[in-house]
Amino acid sequence: MNLVVFALCASLSALSQAKPNIVMIMTDNLGYGDIGVYGGLRAPTPRIDQLSRAGVQFRDFQVEPACSPSRAAILTGRMAVRSGTDAVLEPGVPGGLHPKEVTLAEMLGNAGYKTAHYGKWHLGFSHDRQPQTQGFDDFWGILFTSAPGDPADSNFQAIGIPTQKVLAAKRGEKARVVGELTTEYRGLIDAEITDKAISYINDNADGDQPFFLYLPFINPHNPVVAHPDFQGKSGGGAYSDALMEIDYNTGRILDAIAAKNITENTIVIWLSDNGPQRITLEPYHSGDPGPWSGELGSVFEGGLRTVGMISWPGTIKPFVSDQMFHSMDFFSTLAQWTGARVPKDRPIDSIDQSEYLLNQEVGSKRNHVMVYYNGEYAAMRYLHFKVMRAIYPRNASLMGDSTYLKSIPRIYNLKADPKEEYIISGGIEGVVRSLVLKEAELRLKYENSFDEFPNADYGYLKE
Repeated sequence: MNLVVFALCASLSALSQAKPNIVMIMTDNLGYGDIGVYGGLRAPTPRIDQLSRAGVQFRDFQVEPACSPSRAAILTGRMAVRSGTDAVLEPGVPGGLHPKEVTLAEMLGNAGYKTAHYGKWHLGFSHDRQPQTQGFDDFWGILFTSAPGDPADSNFQAIGIPTQKVLAAKRGEKARVVGELTTEYRGLIDAEITDKAISYINDNADGDQPFFLYLPFINPHNPVVAHPDFQGKSGGGAYSDALMEIDYNTGRILDAIAAKNITENTIVIWLSDNGPQRITLEPYHSGDPGPWSGELGSVFEGGLRTVGMISWPGTIKPFVSDQMFHSMDFFSTLAQWTGARVPKDRPIDSIDQSEYLLNQEVGSKRNHVMVYYNGEYAAMRYLHFKVMRAIYPRNASLMGDSTYLKSIPRIYNLKADPKEEYIISGGIEGVVRSLVLKEAELRLKYENSFDEFPNADYGYLKE
């Protein structure tokens, strides 16, 4: 009881101060094992490690299994299946995050925040589904990433959107082309995102409004191209070079915050959108899932568990969290700390974890995650168990035929078997039986809510 009271008092104390600025840095297809503090050895990442040690380092940080779904979940606090964004949006395809969805930027904007998005979007291509119409006051970046030569030109021309261009827009404006995403420019764009972030911090640190700055970097998405200053620097290939650049850019942003004396009034969140892409790439071009099996697009832990950390010096005491936390939990947690209003007219899957982050003794409020991908229920994570129904090839990145297990699913004990190599046996007795029953209970709960609040089909909602 005393612990709960302490946490509540700490939370109220934090809220009584000026509303904190929020900087969210996201990397693209970075693996759990790529960062030094998570056991990564391929490239030094001292500034990211420093950030992790200054706040909460999540060791059980869950995300959606791929790019668009993960970004949708983070920005709406809802499983991506609810918004029809539970598959990767291909270039030029209509749809995306529907205007009726309430994004983190919109929620914070309604609470008095200025908002900016510099980097990769990947949640829609038409005007009404771009950042500047989804709550951001300022947008500069790209709508998607793909390899050079992606044959998407005709699809984009059909809906009036340029392919592989760098765009810019203020709130509500039609995006204008400000550059081309050539292979050469891929090596420069993250540095420019960082430059814009620093300018934004300098321009707004002394203002009357708090700010939310969302920075989804391009690297280390393939084709991996590091800045020329970092090419060859790691001695470990292009991917390791990119890791060094990401660390450097992170440090520049942290230094800009410190230089404006707003460190203690700025929440910094650093994460990867999903696991690494491995099977189609050379080793020096791909990330490391660390102790887990699987990768981007899979429901093995390597696709769902990745790097995540949050720092708020003077308010959050540093600790390492081994308890479950989902990226979409930031939505309700930040609402609690900023006085923003979470939408009440729709299901919200985000859990307010503010008490836990302010006092680790309280414990995480999350004990499960339901994974839906491409319109299909795929897996349940419950406590330290994985219940898997949709089985893709173990190292498949969004490819390969799936097998759906209708009767007895595959069940893994992640505590004893982190690589998910040994299926728990015993028919439907004991642990297996209890997990199958829990899965049925939770599926019924969620799918009843889908019926009550129909999910969107490729981003389209019934008018």
